[in-house]
Amino acid sequence: MAVRMRHDGIEQEIEVPEISVKHYKRSGWKVVGDNGLPLAEKTTTAKRRRTEGDEG
Repeated sequence: MAVRMRHDGIEQEIEVPEISVKHYKRSGWKVVGDNGLPLAEKTTTAKRRRTEGDEG
């Protein structure tokens, strides 16, 4: 699957393989949607571990 990306210093968008996105992001490229605007960064967080025992 190809992903469209844009760099602040370059007017033209490029398409790169999805596996290469991380590499391009390190160089300042941003993933853009169909409308040409940068997509919001997706972040993942670990679920909070529950501790067992007395809590107070």
